[in-house]
Amino acid sequence: MFERQATGLVRAAGTLDVLIYNINFVSIGLMAVLVFLFSTAFYPGANLYVMTLLIFACVIPTSLVFAFFAAAMPRSGGDYVYVSRTLHPALGMMSSWNNTAWWFMYGGVPSAFFAYYGVGPFFSVVGERTGTDWMVRFGNWCVTPIGAFVVGTILIAVLVAIFILGLHLFFRVQNFLFVLGMISIGIVIVTWLFQSTGAFESNFTAHTGQAFGPALDGAAKKAGYVEDGPFSLKWTLLAGTWVYINLVFNQSSAYIGGEVRRASRLQLWSMPAAAAVSTAFLLILLALGDKIAGLHTFGKLAAVTALPFTAIAAQGMNSDAIAALLLFCFIFFSYTWLPGQILNASRNFLAYALDGLVPAKLGEVNPRFHTPIYSLLLVGAGSVGALWLFTHWSAFAALVGIFGFILGFAIVSVAAIAFPYRLPEVFESSPVRWRWGGVPVMSIVGALSLVGLGIMAWAFWTDPSAGIEGKLSTKILNFAIFGSGLVIYFVAKHVQRLRGVDVARRFKEIPIE
Repeated sequence: MFERQATGLVRAAGTLDVLIYNINFVSIGLMAVLVFLFSTAFYPGANLYVMTLLIFACVIPTSLVFAFFAAAMPRSGGDYVYVSRTLHPALGMMSSWNNTAWWFMYGGVPSAFFAYYGVGPFFSVVGERTGTDWMVRFGNWCVTPIGAFVVGTILIAVLVAIFILGLHLFFRVQNFLFVLGMISIGIVIVTWLFQSTGAFESNFTAHTGQAFGPALDGAAKKAGYVEDGPFSLKWTLLAGTWVYINLVFNQSSAYIGGEVRRASRLQLWSMPAAAAVSTAFLLILLALGDKIAGLHTFGKLAAVTALPFTAIAAQGMNSDAIAALLLFCFIFFSYTWLPGQILNASRNFLAYALDGLVPAKLGEVNPRFHTPIYSLLLVGAGSVGALWLFTHWSAFAALVGIFGFILGFAIVSVAAIAFPYRLPEVFESSPVRWRWGGVPVMSIVGALSLVGLGIMAWAFWTDPSAGIEGKLSTKILNFAIFGSGLVIYFVAKHVQRLRGVDVARRFKEIPIE
């Protein structure tokens, strides 16, 4: 018999759970929605196939950085643990708090998307096609600021309740809803594969009244559609900001590392696999969209109608039943960033509490459900507040915080370069102790990650849609949030010193499981 300290968390996540968890934080559905809505319409000279492959190439090294770390140090908190133990606890808090703060703010984005791209289009399109007035009215209400706030708040409350009851329940719900979401993608793929362009255009015009040809061209130009030009590498990369905001978060399971079974093997392949699977589906949808109408046509339709590609696909179908099934199933793909944001942020708070940097209450794990209830309630409340901001404050653009995430990921990449040299015993006992030409592979992927992050930092700094270019307040916000973790660390360290506690000693070992 022996006794050891433990967090109270349990390893509830198996192979399928983790893979779907990572794919959902990428979100095949949301990534396609954003690309068809924005990348097709406002980036002249962008080649969307080249764009997708370039963004994938930029993302994979960062994915491998997190995968290697998650296999070497499978603990809750993700980069907080990696950086604080490898470089310095202040840098670990700086990197991690940056993510946590943005996850608080971004809690409002997918919960609003749930209304904008899921519930709203289902009711309004199905209502229009079946002549059901109350469905049309409800669908239109869902995409108003108040409607999106109410619908999104209900979603946040339901997710927090499920998380409190335990990850076993969440993963069963997640996996079932993932299948429903994939049905919607499958319907689009099969329909576009076998449908003719003429049938698509005829059905769309009959159901919406929007004609193609010169009528669409003129309306799109008035709505801000940018005419296509010769190939431009610059605009191709800038169009990729709408892919990167999704694809870069394939490493979501790193933050629940203490709850992943066989983490040393599963984490290594599930993160890059999630990125590869999501990229493949996006390329398929782009190719079929090109075949059925042309990507420029989708750009014009997006500018004129602001409909997600699923609603455009549904209106291009002859069958009301299949259109309704498509839009209903897509509801469960319209918000899939949100579970990871809530769950990961709560595990970050737990990790901070274990090290004494936030109140200990946030690190308490319920003995019955094995979940940090107080952290989950805090993150849920913050997400509701962020939802109000996103639905009522036009300056809160969807891309506005990704530059801040890139800054945090850069610190993690530096930690990956240093890890084999700063913690040689941990590295040599890990499953990632590989070398290439005598150089640790982990250091190589860390350096490649910095290159990819540098390219994307330029893209988000330059892209007018990112809400940073020419806006001093947004730039200040990104750097202020990035630096706020340093303040939290040193204030917490001072407070604990007054209590007679030296928190620095806790960072000399890997956290408890």
